[in-house]
Amino acid sequence: MALAMAALIAMATPWAPGASADPSAAAHVTRLDLVSYGMTVGHGRIIRAPTLRNGKSCMQLRLIIETKVNLLFYKFYMHMQESWITDASGLIAYTYDSLENGRSKTITGELRDGIFHFETVAAGQKSVWTAPRAAYAFASISQPEPALTEGEVKKYSVLDPSTCTVTERTYRGTGMEMLTVGNRKIQCNTITIEYPGTSIRRWIIADEFGPLILREEGSQPRGSYSHRAVSMDLEQPALNP
Repeated sequence: MALAMAALIAMATPWAPGASADPSAAAHVTRLDLVSYGMTVGHGRIIRAPTLRNGKSCMQLRLIIETKVNLLFYKFYMHMQESWITDASGLIAYTYDSLENGRSKTITGELRDGIFHFETVAAGQKSVWTAPRAAYAFASISQPEPALTEGEVKKYSVLDPSTCTVTERTYRGTGMEMLTVGNRKIQCNTITIEYPGTSIRRWIIADEFGPLILREEGSQPRGSYSHRAVSMDLEQPALNP
């Protein structure tokens, strides 16, 4: 069970250095249920909104997840936040912050001079990792993934900032599928993604706020997981009195 819980959160900070939200911009908020072994084990929000970074217009995608399991034989708690800042070239900044059963972990990443620099602090230990921008095609989650026709297969080198790795992944188009989210029916592009030890299926849309995964089913050595959108709303900024 613990491994499956961790797998649910392998995708989550509410800010990135140098970024500031546009106070007049609306945010698109998608709420999620997290499911493992048939149980709802947590809830999350995906918040997408325009932002400014060093005076430049960008988009920010934030993922906020809370998972809590309190069973007689097993207890687990995690709160995690993750943020991707993108411009027309792709991911330019990333932050991650989690607290899992009392253990904290943070990751901060920034693209500088063609190299992505990451710093991780976990269990009081600091480590650094770098990835040349030329070493990967795109970063997971932060950009629209390839829209493939049904049966079409392509391979890409992909940066996963949450694990500080670049892996070759196989993408396969699996056609269009209708999802029901709240009282809305939404046509999604679906793909499968495979790389060593991992198999994922995603239901994806993209709009003026960027990419959005409405549903994901995954299987990894540490367990199987699912997250599913249950509502989608456009939230206007609060007005000053």
